[in-house]
Amino acid sequence: MAAVCLTLVLALILASGQRVAGNKQSQLWLDCSCLHANERNATQWGSLSINASQALGAKNNCLMIFIGGMADELVAFQLQQLQLRPGCLDTVEVFPYLREPVIENSTLSAFTWCQHSTMSRNATPIYSAGKLLGLRLSFRQPPTKLADWPLNLTATYRFLKQELFKTNGRLVPHSFCDFYFFASTGTEGNLGQGYFHSPRFPAHYPAHIKCAYKFIGRPDSRVELLFEELQLPPVVSGGCQLDALTIFDAESAHMNAVIDVLCTPCPTRRILSSGPDLLLEFNASSNRTAKGFRGKYKFVPNEQQAMPMAPILEAASIALKQPPAKANSVQEEEAKKKDAGPGRPNQHCRQIYDSRVNKSGIFESNQLLGLFIGTSISKNIDAAKVVQCRYEFEGQKPEQIQIKFHDFNIPTEHENSSHCRDEDALHVLAEARGKYETQELLCGAFLPKPLMSSGQKLQLQFVGKYPPKMTNKVQYYGFRAEYRFLTNFGIMSGVQQGNECTFVYNSSERISGLFHSPNFPGYYMENVVCNYYFYGADERIVLRFTYFDVEGISTCDHQSASDYVEFSNFMSTDRKYSKYCGKLPDFEVHSDGRFFRVTFYSNDRFVANGFRALYTFESLGTKSSLAHSDMGDSTGSMQSYVSSGWQNLPKFIIITITALILLILKS
Repeated sequence: MAAVCLTLVLALILASGQRVAGNKQSQLWLDCSCLHANERNATQWGSLSINASQALGAKNNCLMIFIGGMADELVAFQLQQLQLRPGCLDTVEVFPYLREPVIENSTLSAFTWCQHSTMSRNATPIYSAGKLLGLRLSFRQPPTKLADWPLNLTATYRFLKQELFKTNGRLVPHSFCDFYFFASTGTEGNLGQGYFHSPRFPAHYPAHIKCAYKFIGRPDSRVELLFEELQLPPVVSGGCQLDALTIFDAESAHMNAVIDVLCTPCPTRRILSSGPDLLLEFNASSNRTAKGFRGKYKFVPNEQQAMPMAPILEAASIALKQPPAKANSVQEEEAKKKDAGPGRPNQHCRQIYDSRVNKSGIFESNQLLGLFIGTSISKNIDAAKVVQCRYEFEGQKPEQIQIKFHDFNIPTEHENSSHCRDEDALHVLAEARGKYETQELLCGAFLPKPLMSSGQKLQLQFVGKYPPKMTNKVQYYGFRAEYRFLTNFGIMSGVQQGNECTFVYNSSERISGLFHSPNFPGYYMENVVCNYYFYGADERIVLRFTYFDVEGISTCDHQSASDYVEFSNFMSTDRKYSKYCGKLPDFEVHSDGRFFRVTFYSNDRFVANGFRALYTFESLGTKSSLAHSDMGDSTGSMQSYVSSGWQNLPKFIIITITALILLILKS
């Protein structure tokens, strides 16, 4: 009897396990018909042509095409002609960032075409980041006759050597795109030259990255940059709002050393430093990406006649020349006829943003500064008008307010200083003893990191002067920012559980991704507890922390008033792991099994930028397979196998299995 029951138990488990595995495979990728193209010609482009005869009868109405080169090559793909059925019945997706000839359901396409077109396209080529470029053609309700299906995709492709787009600098260890370029120490006339590129060039660079290119010359040399190509996302209005290149006439990012800020396409552009060092910062903060840039650097002797400097901020907007923008809030203009003295508060406007009216929007200093355009101004800078505006944000429970800056430049105290002046800064206010007091001053030429409230209220106050007294070379004054009323603590990944700071990551939905502390890369909030739960099917969880700065010291516990991060293989405390706090280099954490918990605690003392990590669900591998093969030999092996599929079984099967196991044990 026991043997019969055991056989039934195993049969149920195996049948259910096979069904779960099949379901999981269908969730990860769609089984399509495949074509591989690798026609090679050193001087001409290869050709690719797809028509209805090839698509008819495709598996699952899906056709994948992989264009693959050698390991040291990339693919240039150019669409020539495309004809699809109207109404997006036929869809073409392009995947230029593949590592293997596999397109998962979670893989995002870089380009998607579905509109009906019979015109020839001579578009700019699409480049892959590596040796592979993939296409996926999907067909809804495909016709049964070829004559009824005018499908036609004609394209050309070519393989290019990746070394043609190599950055000739020294990559900073553990960084993604930070490079050093050093001048030659030899006595020859050539002090060193080469090329630098945006990440993945000529393919589109990734979103939300920041790269630094540092050029270190000899004392008797200068740095010359020549931009051969520059393609960033188009600027909607005046100013380098999101993705931009900032060039500093120094090794480090001093605000008074800004030579230029570039964000729009330009003809061949040449820039020359005044000294031996130069820094190029590339900040990509938008969701849109583009091809990026390609430039040539050269260290030249200082005896050469200095070339004229490029115009400063040719694409930047001048805030004072713009008309006042319309406020998207409840705005109370209280402009006063009498000028304000330096020590006397004079609130010219008050803007109230209520989440019941708008959940998001833009606010900027132009709405205030526009009031003074055309007024008579004394030439004496000390007689400048003091202008102020209070920005009040009011949300509803359980919302928090997040502020992200798009443009920012408020002069510092003086050149070579990072200190702000009370009378010329953006004040971040905090409520204390029933009134709002300044918690932080924001100034300078760089975008502040995102701000987030701890509760349902946040207030900012801009205090400035018109005309402004500029202490840097950036010809933009004021700020432009976006506000949002959020309930997800600024955490965009995972599935939030209710309105709590609890997020679930399941391998059945996504096998890898990013997670981070609230409001990252800005400061996290006080008095917050966030849980991150990771559930694998037959995988363990691997966490790779690429940034970690959590306020704390010593043992990272309550006695040292530390914020900290806790790891556990259980819902309860895991003695295997100590608490993590402080500023730490990159590190990895691995789970023992299919579940892992990460908990972040902050108190009411101090805050920091928090953490960012990559999570990956990886197969348990040999341990799991051994458990499968030995399951008839020992109770321990059988329990391991049962537990691996237990959480995926239907409830009635779990009840049946439990009853049968109890019956076996009794007999």
